[in-house]
Amino acid sequence: MTTQTFTSVAINVVGQYNQAGKQLVRAYRVGTERAVRGVNERFADVVNARSLPLVNGAVKSSLIDAQQHLTGFVATGLDLGSNGADLTIDRVARGVKGGIERVSDVTAGIESALNTSALDTVAILALPVAHVSLELASQLAQGSKRLSDRVAGNDAVIVAASPKASKKRVQRTARRA
Repeated sequence: MTTQTFTSVAINVVGQYNQAGKQLVRAYRVGTERAVRGVNERFADVVNARSLPLVNGAVKSSLIDAQQHLTGFVATGLDLGSNGADLTIDRVARGVKGGIERVSDVTAGIESALNTSALDTVAILALPVAHVSLELASQLAQGSKRLSDRVAGNDAVIVAASPKASKKRVQRTARRA
């Protein structure tokens, strides 16, 4: 096992937040696609179920096509926004990681120039707090992954990842029966 430094833990925290952000964008993207599909299906069902005067099958088909083009336009705009969010998340993570590495290099240079390890000692003392931050970031990333999977319809992953929730459901169902 490698020894973790304050810098490596900080970079891992940034990576976890990057992953969480990407998963949330994925959940947004999948949710948007599901909503657009649902709107299209419901609109077509309503139009086809109604018998409207002076409206034949060709007009209904034309209405459905026009509505699908409109929702396609909206979905494309929302997808462009989520693509921009993905790029921004990556750019911010790279910038923060680069900043952490630059600060680490500068402090190493200062320590060697002054022939001291005071900054290294401070980093060692701050390491437990950094580990807590890493654990929180990991939990956030896992939670965003479960959310993203659930929005995508991967419910089997949710049940497997949450045994407490499954146990509570079983207990509630047993009480009702």
